[in-house]
Amino acid sequence: MKDRDILCGHLSKMDGIAVSFSGGVDSTVVLAAAMRALPDDHVAVFADVPMLSERQRRITMNVANELGANAVSVKLEWDDLPGIRDNTEERCYICKRGIYSAVRRIADDNGYVCVDGENSSDRSEDRPGRRAAGEFGIISPLKELGFSRDAVRRMFSELRLTTDVQKETCMATRIPFGVPFGDADIRFIGECEELIREIAGVRQIRMRLRDGRAHLLTSPDSVRSLMEKEEELSSMLLKRGITAVVIDADGYKE
Repeated sequence: MKDRDILCGHLSKMDGIAVSFSGGVDSTVVLAAAMRALPDDHVAVFADVPMLSERQRRITMNVANELGANAVSVKLEWDDLPGIRDNTEERCYICKRGIYSAVRRIADDNGYVCVDGENSSDRSEDRPGRRAAGEFGIISPLKELGFSRDAVRRMFSELRLTTDVQKETCMATRIPFGVPFGDADIRFIGECEELIREIAGVRQIRMRLRDGRAHLLTSPDSVRSLMEKEEELSSMLLKRGITAVVIDADGYKE
């Protein structure tokens, strides 16, 4: 039996499913399985937090639309995430509390179970949001069934989506703990990353700010593309107030 059949069989035992949906590989696999298992009793809940780029928002909804899922977008404001802008080490917990609260509300309105996309390769002790998941009764079917990151990627490839899904993270991760942020900071980073994509022709990029310096990370196979455009990238970013540009030669690793 294929992994996706096992996952669908597991989900089909539930009365209804609300998927905490980010548009990433893991939650997309869970959503696709939920649609197959319960075509009339599923909903993808996209919690639109302020720390997302416009690109992240666009990709997330494009994936849901391509799948043909029942999907809702819930807009969360800064006030829904009290303390998040202080950027303490609790930021992931605060964010996840807001997201899971939104998913829980939609689930309760429909009598559904709440699920997310955590897999068995995700170490709970390294993921602050798991505390919030426990508080809101979020189930992780991929982890329960022992599906690793590699297994999830295989299931994702079988979906054959045309939307360019890349591993994305909250834009707050670009800013060091202890440095407060707001709308202008998130927008600035998002705009810079879009320009970097255009100049270097890379798909995945993280611009992490450290004391005015921009540390650029991309996938290992795209590092050369960044290096070849280093002078142009530095010029562009320096004009925007960045004091120096550093390209990570090893590339981003999950």
